[in-house]
Amino acid sequence: MDKTLIKKNILFGALYTSFLAPFIFFMLGLPMILQIEGFEASLIGIFQMVGLPAVIKFLLSPPIDRFVFKKNHYKRWIIGVGVLYALLLFGLSFLSLKDNFYLVLAAIMITTLVSTFIDIPLNALSIKVFTQKERMVAGSYKASSYFAAGVLGGGIFLLFYNHIGWQNTFMIMSLMVLISLFILIMIEESDAKIEETKVSFKTIVSFFKQPDIGIWIFLLSFYFAFISAVWIFMKPYLISKGIKADDVAIYVGIYGSIIGFLGGILASFIGKKFSRKIILLTFAIFNTLSILILVLIDKSELTMVALISVVTFTALSISFSSAIIFSLMMDYSRDTSRGVDYAVQSSLFSLTRIMSAVIAGVLVSSFGFSGMFMFEFVGMISVVFVVYRLYK
Repeated sequence: MDKTLIKKNILFGALYTSFLAPFIFFMLGLPMILQIEGFEASLIGIFQMVGLPAVIKFLLSPPIDRFVFKKNHYKRWIIGVGVLYALLLFGLSFLSLKDNFYLVLAAIMITTLVSTFIDIPLNALSIKVFTQKERMVAGSYKASSYFAAGVLGGGIFLLFYNHIGWQNTFMIMSLMVLISLFILIMIEESDAKIEETKVSFKTIVSFFKQPDIGIWIFLLSFYFAFISAVWIFMKPYLISKGIKADDVAIYVGIYGSIIGFLGGILASFIGKKFSRKIILLTFAIFNTLSILILVLIDKSELTMVALISVVTFTALSISFSSAIIFSLMMDYSRDTSRGVDYAVQSSLFSLTRIMSAVIAGVLVSSFGFSGMFMFEFVGMISVVFVVYRLYK
């Protein structure tokens, strides 16, 4: 691989990791904390609503289109919003989850709104920097960065929370975001004139009118949703099985994220050798098998071998699925409206992921984890069928 491409991927990966780690803590770390504190599974699912700001991402881009800098346009936006993000994380350190759950929930939603906003100029910058041929590799590295963020947000920060408390954990997150902004110095942004289509109802509708876009909308909505719900409830599931909180943070948050990181790198090599359809079908079958393993293991004793197998297969499934979806999202972003198109796709992707978690929480409360796993298994089978029969 070209050294320049590797450098670009590492720099962007570091930025994605730093900005995503607090978000991962909200989405994957707090469910375990809520389970320990005795909150209902349905509430854990509803807590995924903190990700709702990502659903309206396409409505957040007008300021970036309106206030255009002559030099380093996207980089300057990232710095400005990044500083605000760090300040909000610092402010969260002074709140208490136990004393006022709903105040913390509201504060986290505001923070995730800013986290979502910073993702817009960062994604636009990546589309501007990476050529079309580089995007499959870039998508794989981005998937790996999600798992690097998972090591922090879903593992290390959980250990910090368990041992040094809420306030110190959030102060560390805030400092990390601030330090990461210096990475932008090493990324070159061309001063080419930005000719982005402004966000409008017409622009959004035109995206959905593209030829053969329907099958992609289905995959964007459901390809990742079923395996994502399983991963979100992995920590609460293991806690319910009697696994200690620190061990869950290590097995899922750290080990699982490392496996996912390596899976993203593996996906980049696979992406260069096979067509999009073969990759989509292969990864969807892998997702289905991963959930099937959980269904079978849930009916027997959870041994150490079973635990490691479940975490390994599910982490790889998340990594593979996100890699291909992220790369295709860039492919489906038109040159004349790349920011809007990517934001629209990202919003739909986030909405279905959040709704799948909410539904999973209700299923766990009503039918237990085994009922939820079976539902996700059937859902993945339908995705495999659609990819095999309809995707061209």
